[in-house]
Amino acid sequence: MMNALIIIDLLNDFMRPQGALYIGDHVQPLIQFCQELINQKRKENYTIIYSCDTHWENDEEFLLFPPHAIRGSWGQKIIEEVKPQEGEFIIPKRRFSAFFGTELDLLLREKKVEKVEIVGVLTNICVLYTAAWAQMLHYQVAAYRQGLTSNDLQAHEFALKEMKNTLGIEIL
Repeated sequence: MMNALIIIDLLNDFMRPQGALYIGDHVQPLIQFCQELINQKRKENYTIIYSCDTHWENDEEFLLFPPHAIRGSWGQKIIEEVKPQEGEFIIPKRRFSAFFGTELDLLLREKKVEKVEIVGVLTNICVLYTAAWAQMLHYQVAAYRQGLTSNDLQAHEFALKEMKNTLGIEIL
């Protein structure tokens, strides 16, 4: 069985204090955990995929959230600690799910991936909706508790419960 690690939105705008939607100082342990996990999964020959918010300047999502992750901006770049290596994949997305309007499902099927493991932010938004779509597309799905967080820790806990209890996602 082939596996993939999907890294969601570990971007400057979310992970850095000067970012447009900085999550908070509690992201620091997550960065270290993700860095170590990515290195481990590289050794295990996982398909490594970065799903990255990539918005147009006047994106309609900005009716819900302040402008962030604008295509080509500093804020839209993946943080240095987990930067992709050659042969890894970057999937830009404009909506919450990494599957909606992207080539993620096609890539996973071409790579014969059956199980996806997820880390990233925000647990209650992009992580939850990506995990739900993966489950509905019949992938086995797992999410790493230490590799997830949100700017709203109550919503983070709700999303973890929702993934586990409603979607049947394995929380590692």
